[in-house]
Amino acid sequence: MEQEEITTRQQFKKLLKKVMAHNMKLLDPFSTPIPSLEHFSSGNIVCFNSREKASDQLFAALKDDNCSVIGLYGREGSGKTTLVKAMGEKVKYLKIFHEVLFATVTQNPNIRTMQDEIADSLNMKFDKISEVGRANRILSTIQSMNHPILVIFDDVRTKFDPEDVGIPCNSNRCKIVLTTCCRQDCDLMYCQRDIQLSPLSTEESWTLFQKHSGIHDDEEYSSSFDLLNVAREVAFECEGLPRTIKDMVYSLRSKPIEEWKTTLDSLKHSMAKWQIFLSFRGEDTRYSFTGYLYQALSQGGFKIFMDDGGLQTGDQISPSLLNAIEASRLSIIVLSENYANSSWCLEELVKIMECMKLKNQLVWPIFYKVKPSEIRHLRKCYGKDMAQHENNFGINSERIQKWRSALFEVSNLSGKTYTTGYEYEFIQKIVEDANRIKSRLQIRSG
Repeated sequence: MEQEEITTRQQFKKLLKKVMAHNMKLLDPFSTPIPSLEHFSSGNIVCFNSREKASDQLFAALKDDNCSVIGLYGREGSGKTTLVKAMGEKVKYLKIFHEVLFATVTQNPNIRTMQDEIADSLNMKFDKISEVGRANRILSTIQSMNHPILVIFDDVRTKFDPEDVGIPCNSNRCKIVLTTCCRQDCDLMYCQRDIQLSPLSTEESWTLFQKHSGIHDDEEYSSSFDLLNVAREVAFECEGLPRTIKDMVYSLRSKPIEEWKTTLDSLKHSMAKWQIFLSFRGEDTRYSFTGYLYQALSQGGFKIFMDDGGLQTGDQISPSLLNAIEASRLSIIVLSENYANSSWCLEELVKIMECMKLKNQLVWPIFYKVKPSEIRHLRKCYGKDMAQHENNFGINSERIQKWRSALFEVSNLSGKTYTTGYEYEFIQKIVEDANRIKSRLQIRSG
């Protein structure tokens, strides 16, 4: 009898545990899977790996109490607006934020227009005419709320003060997310977290192209192998930008193959101004290796940007050089012994690596009389030069961190190493490699 009672008690405890676990599931909103961002974007987002990394970082930053201003940067058309809007819906669903306010900034910020957008979201009417009076009204409304809010400033292209709109920048009740095309704007806006939204990979671009075009299973399209190949090239030329991919699909859908080929030719010729950008340390190789390389590539018919030394002034790299890097299809970086001695060269390198990630640009490092490991681990001249920069700018400065990161990244790329031998033979191999990919380097002539 006593043994039966023990068994009954054990069975009761097991049953009680099951009931309690079931009740916890009913009470815990996180026990069921959280819907994906595709759900919150009405299907406008496809959860590719390139999207998931940025969305995970953004979600973590939104939950971080020590981070009040977050920047999401990426190329125009990369899907930043779609991502932040979907994330806004997600955090509302999870009750991390109870209100999500949205305002568009653009090139010339209009404070009144932004205030009107914020007021619409808050169902608020202004009884004051001045921008300062409206800002104070928005601020007092936000401060009177008993729950946290998220404010999204979309398409930031220049510096402005959110407090002029009425949005507090250092409030535990308010968090700001802004989207911009370049990381420098995140710095100007004092973002505590910068998150990069990279372009889609080649395969992701093709998958998205298929999703919107139906070209993979439409009988009319699939019957034309030629059209399938052209479509793949069109998807590739969209440079991993979802908006460009969608625009191309909608403009070419049901059009004859001749129109597809015309569009492809236009894309190949219009996306860049220069075929090749040469990055080098002038004092090291201008009148030797890089000069000979420029001559050989020019004779091969390539359109090349090589700084003549007149574009760089002061401590900062010139906008003309930055624009030239962006407008090139391939960057060749001549990493010579004293390359890292120049802050201009290092700024060029940061921009080149950024364009490689954001624009799928090609990057060829040339390790000229240096080893990749010397750059990767900052040894010999690279170590001495970086130590001097650290002394000038501070070892923990953001500028130094960007330079270190860019040097590490470029040292891990597949490139060519020159130590000894005939330079003209080495240069000829570079020209031959460039000729092999000439179709990818096409630009509009003239």
